Amino acid sequence: MILLSLLRDKFKGMPWGIIATSYAIILIGLYNLYSATNATVNSMRFYDQITFILLGTLAALFWGVFLELKSIERLSLLGYILVCIMLLSVDIFGRSAKGAERWLVIGPIRLQPSEFAKFIIILMVAQSFNMMKGFSEFSLLSLWRQILLVALPFLLILAQPDLGTASLVLLISGLQISTVKVRGKSILTLLIITISCIILAWNFVLYDYQKQRVLTFINPMLDPRGSGYHSIQSMIAVGSGGLWGQGFGQGTQARLNFLPERHTDFAFSVWAEEHGFVGCILLIFLFSALIIQIFQTADRARDSFSALVSVGVGGFFLFHFIINISMVLGVFPVVGVPLSFFSYGGTHMITALSCIGLVVAVERKRHLSTTSF
Repeated sequence: MILLSLLRDKFKGMPWGIIATSYAIILIGLYNLYSATNATVNSMRFYDQITFILLGTLAALFWGVFLELKSIERLSLLGYILVCIMLLSVDIFGRSAKGAERWLVIGPIRLQPSEFAKFIIILMVAQSFNMMKGFSEFSLLSLWRQILLVALPFLLILAQPDLGTASLVLLISGLQISTVKVRGKSILTLLIITISCIILAWNFVLYDYQKQRVLTFINPMLDPRGSGYHSIQSMIAVGSGGLWGQGFGQGTQARLNFLPERHTDFAFSVWAEEHGFVGCILLIFLFSALIIQIFQTADRARDSFSALVSVGVGGFFLFHFIINISMVLGVFPVVGVPLSFFSYGGTHMITALSCIGLVVAVERKRHLSTTSF
């Protein structure tokens, strides 16, 4: 009875709406993955994904239920150091995949540390601002801590090279920073620096294949059999879905192997082809509901750390959703960004569910502080 009472207390204040929406997307993603991989050599990926979901659920329980938010804040620096060491290890010892060294292989385990970097950056940016409570307004100079914290993993990820994930680290942390009061001159200066960095990156950092992706994004027909192939086949799949779709397992682009990466980056293309416009609206509604609920959690938060963590998690799902859907529709370069909870992938699934665990921790803390009055 005592153990039951303790467990009941642990699960008080849970954001059941966020949890239900998350697992609704996960279940639809599993259904879609089965169709995308059934009757192929990749059919085992369906069962692997179930394992990843279970591991991610355990991670979410760890962060959201069995750890208090204060403990998470204290552990964030250690996590940041470990992630940076892992990213450096990838750059030195990592395994290549499609022209990039993104994987750290330890025995039978394959990890993508750049995914964990998104999670830890959310915590570190929130913690760094929480330690600066005396500031009512921030200048660019006073943001040096946040800039350095983001710059190190960003550069390590860019060196792999993984432009998509590096950009997401910037976008998520940028959204968090944008929620604090920053001087207008500092924003203008940061904008000028950003534009300058883009110009420098184009001329001196980006690889030829990355430049080709951008040029092909503007006009996929520049290289229809090469870098434009993914976008063209994806748009064909989405367009052929019509209003109601071709039906489960009946999508010709996926079935006849015209659609590359149909279980990962282009999982949404499979869904659109088989379930049409109506199915797409359902999925967009679920993602919108999830993101709105997370930002509402940020609005209700009782302290700056909780608010910034929730904003970061909201940004995590928002930017993955926008970039992946834009890639699928051919309005954004193909940069290898998965659709959270929907695309196949172990490290990303565990990271995404861990982010939900952070929101659970924020809501539980708010609930306990409310009931204590």
